Amino acid sequence: MSGAAIVSGGGRGIGAAICLQLADRFRAIGVIDRDRGPAERVAADLRAAGRISEVRAVDVTDVEGVRDAVDSLVAAMGSLDTVVAAAGNMVGADLEEMSVAAWSSVLDVHLTGSFALVRASLPALRESSNPSVVLISSIAARGIAGHANYGAAKAGIMGLTRSLAREFGPEGIRVNAVAPGFIDTRMTRDGAVQRGLDWKEFAGRAAAASALGRIGQPEEVASVVDFLAGPDSSYMSGQVVYATGGL
Repeated sequence: MSGAAIVSGGGRGIGAAICLQLADRFRAIGVIDRDRGPAERVAADLRAAGRISEVRAVDVTDVEGVRDAVDSLVAAMGSLDTVVAAAGNMVGADLEEMSVAAWSSVLDVHLTGSFALVRASLPALRESSNPSVVLISSIAARGIAGHANYGAAKAGIMGLTRSLAREFGPEGIRVNAVAPGFIDTRMTRDGAVQRGLDWKEFAGRAAAASALGRIGQPEEVASVVDFLAGPDSSYMSGQVVYATGGL
């Protein structure tokens, strides 16, 4: 087994599931997360599975900090083949009540965070024989009441994906995105609470809206990311793959 990946937001939820899934493909996984504790637990699981894993605790909106983290991870792992921008946050409010700070925070984490991670990773990705970038969008890009900042950020991820695919395609770097539906994560649960919703009721409505009649699990998103990281998707770039259960 060879190759290496870096995952931002790798300490919890979808990001953690992606780290563990990519361990079936790569020998080394770099975990970036604002919170060191959860990231170290993921790294410990990866090491227990026989993989090389290192953690860098950094806020993805700190562009220089992300660059330093990526540089040090690449130096430690020796290479980089896939980068996954999975860091996210959710601060809900109706638009008239939403603070500028809440608006900016969500756009910064999702868009600036993805920008910073991809830009910092480019020198190492250019050395890979199968370089792949995977960004995390959302079904919320189609519009979500009470979370205009989140919906706008996730729509922006789609535009960023297609733009980067065009820009770096001539160098053989593939850029794709995954757009999950309702996934059972702490962030999704916290988002329901922010809107004053009971989780069981919220999850029930989300499940009823899905063709499969249930909400998704982080591992079901991670498997799509793994596909986009591997050679079976070698002619895919600039695509948004929906993992929504049929929403």
